[in-house]
Amino acid sequence: MDANEDLVEYDEVDPSLVGAGAGELDELEEFGGPYDNNTLVSAHNWQVGQEVEVYSRSKDRWIAATIRKIMTENGQDWIQVYYKNSSQMKDVRADSDDIRRLKAPPPPPLPGSKSHLSGPSTQIAITRQTSDGKSAQTLDFTQILHKVGAISRQVEGGLYLIKRVASVVHRIAAAEQQHVMACKKVLDQEKQKLKDKMMDEMTRCVDAWDSTERYLRGNMDKQEELAKNMEQKISNPMMQFYTDAELKRKAILKDEKKYGVEMNRAKVGVQKNLRNCQKLIKSCLLAKAEQEEKKKGGSIGKKKKFGAGMLKWAKNMMRGSLSELQNQAATAAKNYAASIEFANERQHQYYDKELPLICKQFEMLERSRINALHKYLHMLNEISRAHAEPVMKFIEDHKRLLSEMSPDKDITDFTAHTIRMYGPVPPMEPYTYQLPCTQKDIKAGRFQGNPNSFFYATLEHCMDMQKGKYDLDVPIIVVNLIKAIQDLGGMTVEGIFRLSAKKEDLVRLRAQFDKGDVEVRETSPHVPAGLLKQWLRELAEPLIPTEL
Repeated sequence: MDANEDLVEYDEVDPSLVGAGAGELDELEEFGGPYDNNTLVSAHNWQVGQEVEVYSRSKDRWIAATIRKIMTENGQDWIQVYYKNSSQMKDVRADSDDIRRLKAPPPPPLPGSKSHLSGPSTQIAITRQTSDGKSAQTLDFTQILHKVGAISRQVEGGLYLIKRVASVVHRIAAAEQQHVMACKKVLDQEKQKLKDKMMDEMTRCVDAWDSTERYLRGNMDKQEELAKNMEQKISNPMMQFYTDAELKRKAILKDEKKYGVEMNRAKVGVQKNLRNCQKLIKSCLLAKAEQEEKKKGGSIGKKKKFGAGMLKWAKNMMRGSLSELQNQAATAAKNYAASIEFANERQHQYYDKELPLICKQFEMLERSRINALHKYLHMLNEISRAHAEPVMKFIEDHKRLLSEMSPDKDITDFTAHTIRMYGPVPPMEPYTYQLPCTQKDIKAGRFQGNPNSFFYATLEHCMDMQKGKYDLDVPIIVVNLIKAIQDLGGMTVEGIFRLSAKKEDLVRLRAQFDKGDVEVRETSPHVPAGLLKQWLRELAEPLIPTEL
């Protein structure tokens, strides 16, 4: 793939780029302070009536304006401008980075050309050519989508490097222009002194000095040309690239944040519905207990009746009858199941579509950034080569380093390093139904679930269930599931306890244990491993108490 294919093409002699200031950068101090006044005026050549752009710090954007007046106060040049879309005017220092030439709109793209900021539809090659001409597999950002924060930081850091390179080139060009002006001033002063007191009659000496002066002036002209080329062909285009790329990066982050908010909203919905179900089931249990107490003919003491009993009576009136509570709990359980289904669907959409798209967009931006850096560093190399032949060794070493730059290699190395640090993309952890009873159980008045089930039970209950059947110190479900994992090769298979089994297999094996059949007849070790995780997660009491 052509290294310059994803780059924005800039006209090398575009007059709108001539003398552009440091306004594209965020901090003035990055350029080492403002220009010398003479240099700025010479570079920009401000004129009354000239159309410019003035930076508004309150609105954080550039606004079109027209120069109305140029003033000098205490040796400092000031420019008075009128905003085009209002009657307001503003005074700006001539050497300020808050004023720049009005940029011409970019030319329309040529047929078949591509922008350096490609859209989401751009395809990214996943193979590269090695030195022997063979194709080699490469890695891309979608393989570390679980670390999108690391990707974002890498892209941000890469763009900051673009900004730093542009700043260095800009400052060097400005210093070179100041140096050239100082040298020409010295030559002019000495030429005038020599002209006023020319006493040398030796023609060869005069010719030698004239030749030397022409050489020095020619060298200064070349230095000035070098500085202008660095500013126009490297610094200004790089800063324009940085500005566009930074806007693109912020837009990608905005989309990623939006998707994250939607994911969190789905998660909160599941948690909220779960708490509502638990609260209603607790109310059902209390109402049922009171109903059974009344059937047994229990009496309420006088003090209790007219004391705390009044508060209890008021609460009962507010929460409704047992049948009403059961209907409310069943509806809440239905809503809870629906929220789980929605959250799982949203999770699939996020990890299968949205997050890979974010990674692809970041990767395209990073590729264009690397290509842009390669292009402008290569251009800097060529300008320096044409200007300074004596430093060919340094230039060749620099060029050899540039020849090793490749978006594929850089992205592959970064991705491989991230995988070594954080591991591959982990599997999704689906939401599961965590109530001990089903909707049918709730409607039937059973709120504790299956009394013969190993799930949602305490360890004591599990041991009571197998008393007299198995002479074991731990629940039989633990022994049989671990034995099945070992017999099916689970101790050596990759991803055990990390990869998820099919939901229907887990439901089937769980129902088998609930029926009293504790023999495991599976073919995949991931099924007993998944059920063992589920049993541990659903224990009514944790294996390790919080006190420990």
